[in-house]
Amino acid sequence: MLVAVDSDVLIAALSPHEEHSLIAQQLIIDIASGKHKAVASSLIYGEVLSLGTGRQTIDIEDFIEQIRNLSTTACDDDICLKAGELRLKHGSGLRLPDAIHLVTAIKNKANLFITNDERLANKASEHISTKLLSEWT
Repeated sequence: MLVAVDSDVLIAALSPHEEHSLIAQQLIIDIASGKHKAVASSLIYGEVLSLGTGRQTIDIEDFIEQIRNLSTTACDDDICLKAGELRLKHGSGLRLPDAIHLVTAIKNKANLFITNDERLANKASEHISTKLLSEWT
């Protein structure tokens, strides 16, 4: 199965105080072990970059690149155009980064889009099979 992950999945995995951190960590383990393949927008680098754990900041680029079976897709003109079209359809309730993550999932023909954002999950479910991180088993 090809899963598309939103940035907040990685943020939860790296944040032990997040409510669904253990679920996110297990998902990352499942991806790295080959149980699933995954795709994400290259936006994950920027959105997760400032995350610090304790007193030290982790090397996000190294962390992401070490997750076997996870590939990133650059935000090209087509993705940005389609993200803009989704924003027109959904209005101001769909932020541009969220639209880019969603279009990346669709363009890569992911079987499932996983997010920790309930508002995004509601909008995404109109376009692709979607689960909240809390629903992942």
